[in-house]
Amino acid sequence: MPDIIENHLLSHVIPAPVDISNDLQNKHMIEDFFVYSPVDIIYKDPSSVFWIHPFVDFAMNRSTGNVGSWNKLLFMFTEFCLNNTTYFTRFSDSIIGINVNTSLTSLFDFKFFHLSQVETLLQQITKFLGRKNSMIQSCHFITHNPTFDYITSIHPNVFTFIDYIINNHNDMMPDFKTGIFNI
Repeated sequence: MPDIIENHLLSHVIPAPVDISNDLQNKHMIEDFFVYSPVDIIYKDPSSVFWIHPFVDFAMNRSTGNVGSWNKLLFMFTEFCLNNTTYFTRFSDSIIGINVNTSLTSLFDFKFFHLSQVETLLQQITKFLGRKNSMIQSCHFITHNPTFDYITSIHPNVFTFIDYIINNHNDMMPDFKTGIFNI
C-alpha cells in the first residue's frame, strides 16, 4: 500500500475485529455468490422428474400431466417421433417431418428435424420439476458432513445449498414461450 494512503487516508480507520470482519465477508460472499447449475447432472440424475408440454403429452399418451424421468421421456418421445404417422412422416432413416395441420404443427416452428436432434427437441418441450428422492440418502459426504462451517438461515446445511443451486439457478433450463422452438 502506498505511504500516502497509509499515512493520510487510513489513519482514522479502525480495523474491525476478526469475528465481525469474517461475518461481514461471509455475508457478502453469500449474497454475491452465483453458480450456473450443471444442467447435465439434472438430465443424468435418475431421480430427476420432468414435465412434458401438454400438447405433446396428449399426442403421445392421450392424457396430460404426466411426469417422468429423463430416460423414460426420451425413450417415449423418440418412439413417438419414429413410429407415429399421425404427427410425423419419416423421409429417411434419419430425417423426420412434422405433419401439417396437427396440434404439434403450431408448437414447432420448423418442418423437419434430424434423428440426432430428438433429445434437444425434448429438452425444449420439458420442464425440470425437481428430484423424487433425497440427495441426503444418496450422497455419503452429505450424510456424514451435513453442515457448513458457516451456517446461514438460507442454507443451514449442504443439502439445502445444493437444492437451492439446482432448483433456482437453471437459466439453461427450457422456458416455454408461445410456440417458437429452435433446434
